[in-house]
Amino acid sequence: MVGRHDRHCLAREGHGGITCGSETAGMIRNLYVHDCVFDDTDTGLRFKTRRSRAGGGDNLTYERIRMILRGDAVKFDMLGSRQYVGELADRLPARPVDKLTPGYSNITARNIIVEKARTFVDITGIPESPATNLLIENADVSARTTFKASDALGVTIRNASITVTDSILRGLDVRDVLFENVVFKTPQKRIWMDVQGENSKNIRFTECLPAKPEGWE
Repeated sequence: MVGRHDRHCLAREGHGGITCGSETAGMIRNLYVHDCVFDDTDTGLRFKTRRSRAGGGDNLTYERIRMILRGDAVKFDMLGSRQYVGELADRLPARPVDKLTPGYSNITARNIIVEKARTFVDITGIPESPATNLLIENADVSARTTFKASDALGVTIRNASITVTDSILRGLDVRDVLFENVVFKTPQKRIWMDVQGENSKNIRFTECLPAKPEGWE
């Protein structure tokens, strides 16, 4: 699919507000979604792929979205489960990159309101094909958890107010992650960052409140 424009949509109960994939062999490009409401929906913006299906998505833009969710607001589910793809759902070992390797890149979501969600940003990428270049800016969020990601490259959350009950942000093999001008409102008025994986690097907090996670170098 190349060049689609979705607007003024109301999604009620369902699997997802706007879902891309998991069948993406033909590639999803140049999608523009704006002025939508997801009310009592499971997931808000969902991006799915599976190994060996090729394709993916690139240049996907979302603006002025309001979400009241039972699940996650922004969710990447790129591995799937063994029930459907067998051992390809196992994160490791990383597989060789070839023409059947799917990927998502260059995704922007701006001017969004999340009134309720389980997790604001939940990313499960593919080790050999991480979710790449996600920008979220101008967001007002209420959720249980702010951020958990594995195999992601180039994630920016900018100009956001995030009210959560879980004070821990989690990253596994994540690179070039920036929280800029983000106000974290937690019960303890503090945040922690749990970083794992030898590929994790360049995680930054700029002009945030709190200024950085507890014990952050």
